[in-house]
Amino acid sequence: MALDEEIYKSLHDDLEICRDYIYQIAMGMIKGSVSKYPIFVAARGENEIDIGLPIVNRVDFDISWNFNASHLEEFVSKGVVDKEKAADFIAAYKNPTEFMCVFVAEESAWSFVFMPYHRNKASLN
Repeated sequence: MALDEEIYKSLHDDLEICRDYIYQIAMGMIKGSVSKYPIFVAARGENEIDIGLPIVNRVDFDISWNFNASHLEEFVSKGVVDKEKAADFIAAYKNPTEFMCVFVAEESAWSFVFMPYHRNKASLN
């Protein structure tokens, strides 16, 4: 499902603020052999999602979104990604040293998006 423009802009703006921190966590997950497929769960406002560990509290950063750190293995174990579709997910997953994988947990838009860690690249894809 594609994100509507308001969600897209809000998420993009908030990720600009905490992009470097999320990158450090992703690299730690990969280098620490937690997962080759980090996923960051984005939930707006008071919405809480029971997946991953909280890493960015919107109040601390004065932003709209909270972010949790998770990974493909947890998404499969919780049934968010079907076990039989995990290979398809891996094939679509972008290079985790260049792009963050964000799962948008919004009532109107449950979706995976990829955003480059480095500025001056394409926006959300």
